[in-house]
Amino acid sequence: MIRVHLVELTSAEIPPLREAMGDVQVAVATYYAETARGGDLGIAVRGFLASAQVVNDLLTNQATDAAAYKALFVQRTAPSPAALEVIDGVKYARNVAQQVLHIVRPSDDTVLIGGQLGLRIYAVWDKVPQAAHNQLTNRRTQALKACYDSALLGREVVRTMMDTLRFYQAVNPAIVHRDARGEWTGFPLMSQPGVPDPLHPEEPAELEAAWNWLDGRIPNGDARVVCCQVTSAGVRYLCGFTFIRRHSFTPFAETVRQVERDLASGASYLHGDVWANVDDVTRLFPHAQGTVWFSRSELDSWASPITQLEREADWCLRDDTEAWLSVVRTEQLNAGFPLPVAYGVRRARRLNACVPPSV
Repeated sequence: MIRVHLVELTSAEIPPLREAMGDVQVAVATYYAETARGGDLGIAVRGFLASAQVVNDLLTNQATDAAAYKALFVQRTAPSPAALEVIDGVKYARNVAQQVLHIVRPSDDTVLIGGQLGLRIYAVWDKVPQAAHNQLTNRRTQALKACYDSALLGREVVRTMMDTLRFYQAVNPAIVHRDARGEWTGFPLMSQPGVPDPLHPEEPAELEAAWNWLDGRIPNGDARVVCCQVTSAGVRYLCGFTFIRRHSFTPFAETVRQVERDLASGASYLHGDVWANVDDVTRLFPHAQGTVWFSRSELDSWASPITQLEREADWCLRDDTEAWLSVVRTEQLNAGFPLPVAYGVRRARRLNACVPPSV
């Protein structure tokens, strides 16, 4: 038999595993949101540990192809030894949390990053005291402490959470829980300006590869409404606003060729008079990273699918060409922005990663 995935699943096994995976995804998003709210990170991290281990248990004990899953941990090869250590480390932390009188939570040794656009806590996994470890009665669990210490201890919490999600996707992509738009439920995480850490489980760590990944996937949001065409460094761009339902949290700037590719992938680009149909509601979103617009009615009442992508002469609905050129330049390396800065801006816009979690 040719193995398509690391672990094959029957059609009956996928729905319950997908729901369990959805719980893990939501737990990661919940923890990340708490790092901006300043809440109790311990509650959120223990929720992640519990839900992640449910998926591990189901694949180990209930899947028809469980032998293949267990073989991954015996052979320590696929998808990588480091990924397997993360899963074993998560299992260890979950067992400590549920079997020992010890409170598993991130370390008090945290870093606070941000400014006027919002603060976020970057916490690391705390050590498990030897006394708590000694209370574990299962020797197999005790043996996993080495994995916890090497793969989790001292590492930033969200990074290992994302490693966990990537591992389960590698096991079988069919278990990823997706929302009505086809995006991972709970993702992307909300952009933190100036921080290039991945906001999405599929996002490559290497920035040039990540830029190509952004361009190759459909842009997030429900629709993009084009407001103008501008030319920068001899390249024509279409600019406008990305809407999720009737709200817009971020502008966009795409080359005409990129819009063509997006349309071929199923993205929705519309044309209509934005300024005549929206109101500024930024005051209602204290954590927004820019101006928030709200359409007074459904978009299809005033905007329709764009029919002409490129015009001979540049145009703008309002005389604000320079403002839109500024939007374009913040994503251009030749405008003087370092790659991490330009990528961060483009990622936030293309993933629509400026949307508060409550929206």
